[in-house]
Amino acid sequence: MIQVEGRNPVHETLKTTQPEKILIAKGTEEQPKITEIIRLAQQQGTTIELVPKKRLDTLSQSRHHQGVIALIQPPKPPTLKTILTQNTGDITLILLDKLYDPMNLGSILRTAEATRVHAVIIPKKGSVGLTPAVLRASMGGGLHVPLIRDNLFQAIKLLKQEGVTLIGVTPTGPTDYYNQRLTGPIALLMGGEDRGINPSLLDRCDHIVRIPMHGHITSLNVGAAAAVILYERIRQLATA
Repeated sequence: MIQVEGRNPVHETLKTTQPEKILIAKGTEEQPKITEIIRLAQQQGTTIELVPKKRLDTLSQSRHHQGVIALIQPPKPPTLKTILTQNTGDITLILLDKLYDPMNLGSILRTAEATRVHAVIIPKKGSVGLTPAVLRASMGGGLHVPLIRDNLFQAIKLLKQEGVTLIGVTPTGPTDYYNQRLTGPIALLMGGEDRGINPSLLDRCDHIVRIPMHGHITSLNVGAAAAVILYERIRQLATA
């Protein structure tokens, strides 16, 4: 069981997912957003439990529950092989190396859901997973885009066997992202925080691109960088 915490994340989740239970702080049930959450939950037949705020304070992992926590049975993610078998044509995947910041992963999952990404792949070990903080930042996207833990080297090997183009994104890439063809089946390889991408993984890329920076800051965080590349892909697909 995982927790979705906060009014907007729970509200967005209820639009497409039925929680096992929703815990609401006593005394907040007449507030507009909470009233809407209760209405949607009742339509689904979801159990609603009014509890003291202190109980939510104790349960909350993000420390930003805003008086509501939804308990969700997480979807079992498919394997990468299943994703590749079920989707043909312009499949879009993201591989994330050394990503530890839940806000960045949540941001990526939110953008991924909005741009029709088929799956996000993270290492089996050494990466943030589907935590309440990630779900809060993803605004429900974390429940709709498969988050697959896999060995990245093995995943890349499979992608190449299936004809998926692997594109690395680094601040020092030789090609500006908008000059790179981003149509067709692609997988974006991105690194987290200040650690970047494992050079052995980067060596396996078909292309490496950069996002040009015109100010004093030398790079975007990985969540913002993913959004830039994914929306350029959407633009290229629309004009292809």
